[in-house]
Amino acid sequence: MSKRCVLSIGLISCVLAQDAFASGLDFTIADASRLRAAQPESQDSTGWYVERSDNSSLRLSALTQMRYMYGIRKSGFTATNDIQTTGFSLPRTRIAIDGNIVSSQFNYRISFDFGDAELSRGNNNGAFLAGETGTPRLLDAYAQYNFTGDQEGYYFRFGQFQSVVVSEEAIDSGNQLAIDRSMISEIFGPGYTQGIALGRVLKDYAWEVSINDGGRAFLVREADNTGFTDQDEKDLGVSARFDWKLKGDWEQFTDFTSWRGSNEAAKIGAGFQYQFSGQFNPGDLNIALFPDPVESSQHITWTLDYHYEDDGWNFYAAYIGSWTDFEFPTGGFLPTLAFQNNALMVQGGWFITENIEWYTRFEAFWIDKTYRNAFGQTTGYIHRIATIGATKYLLPESHAAKLSADVSFAFDTLTTLSVGGTSVNLPDPSVTGFLGLTDRELVFRMQLQLQF
Repeated sequence: MSKRCVLSIGLISCVLAQDAFASGLDFTIADASRLRAAQPESQDSTGWYVERSDNSSLRLSALTQMRYMYGIRKSGFTATNDIQTTGFSLPRTRIAIDGNIVSSQFNYRISFDFGDAELSRGNNNGAFLAGETGTPRLLDAYAQYNFTGDQEGYYFRFGQFQSVVVSEEAIDSGNQLAIDRSMISEIFGPGYTQGIALGRVLKDYAWEVSINDGGRAFLVREADNTGFTDQDEKDLGVSARFDWKLKGDWEQFTDFTSWRGSNEAAKIGAGFQYQFSGQFNPGDLNIALFPDPVESSQHITWTLDYHYEDDGWNFYAAYIGSWTDFEFPTGGFLPTLAFQNNALMVQGGWFITENIEWYTRFEAFWIDKTYRNAFGQTTGYIHRIATIGATKYLLPESHAAKLSADVSFAFDTLTTLSVGGTSVNLPDPSVTGFLGLTDRELVFRMQLQLQF
């Protein structure tokens, strides 16, 4: 088996390949947020790689997740016959193409997803996006130039790509510890964005700065693959991420899992995003909760996280904060509405056998009571969710084939996140399974994942 790992911002893109899937193929394309495309050692290393005589290359990969969901809610705002919901879904079916353009220093990536878990399909504001249609959505469409071609050189990227501000989002969907990302990542993480980025990876430090069209924020959906005049597009977004590696190799931070026999690794990271709208481009953002359109807005997201791995176990903790300021027309609903939200998340996993990993996660977030009180919600400013589950890795030390099951329980009402039945903030249930509009909710998920 051949292995080639390439440094990226606070994480590494690592490609593992074997001769055939039947014999245990562990070929995974570098994740969507990677900053340096991996160049295989030869075109014979895998059947999914093509190289031309001019050094241009194409590598094809796929990720599919089939999920069974069961949710039970305490009857509140819901009808009595809506308290149990169950069924199967394919939240992600992703096809990705990446490689080199003539020079090994000039890389590209294009990816589409046919599922409903990415880009807030059918969720949040803006034009309604029908879910569960199987229609592909564009995720990545970017090119990147590595100036010196070595691991410690500068790189420049342009196009549409996953924001790396929140570390949990920067790790690929197929490499998560639980079946999916946390609720706080889905609510506060910027998601995908369009713009340019400049960064550098050194032995112990990595950084990236980006000028972009903004991303997902509280009450605002991410403006993926939209024109510059779209109401969901921000006038301007500026983001930055810095990581300090304390121990280990960057490669170890491409996922949360730490296989038995792994060396100790640790890093501390911080991210920041500022974006505003309505100053230059047309404003009038229509948010279902407000009777008047939003003339202009400002959004700030910041995060601090710690990632640790050792022999067969791992730990991750993150704090995310967000500040939002909306301005309305004179004489309208409100002159302004500003609020700050805060969130904490801790998770850990450990291998009880060579190929079975138990994991647990606890997250809590506090919704500003200014926002809560504006809509007459006397409760629901604090949300606590606990998750416990296990993963069976069907191939040794590989995310290429795995079976997972977990249970999540919301201790507090999620009504504040779904007032008016619009689910403006509550993430798409394709990701978390939570439907909201109830005081208590339990979600069971089971998933089979394949990537090749």
